[in-house]
Amino acid sequence: MPVGKIVGIKGKTKVLIQPVKASKNKTKMEIIPGGFAGHCVNNRDQRYDFIETGEVYEERLSNTKLKNYSWRVEDAPCKFHDYNF
Repeated sequence: MPVGKIVGIKGKTKVLIQPVKASKNKTKMEIIPGGFAGHCVNNRDQRYDFIETGEVYEERLSNTKLKNYSWRVEDAPCKFHDYNF
């Protein structure tokens, strides 16, 4: 699944995407003994900076891609790593 920011629309079915990468997690994760190796108590407090990288590219966007979850369009970038898995 492409990760990026929609920066333009080209026609009815194509969008221009600026690739985006996430920095390392800025939150200090609190892990307590439990489970197999430990349990992260502040798993939902993760914070990342997002950096635009690479060149803008063109991608075809369709209702099928949106319905099959191969694409998700959000208002802001998001990243989540499950430290409890």
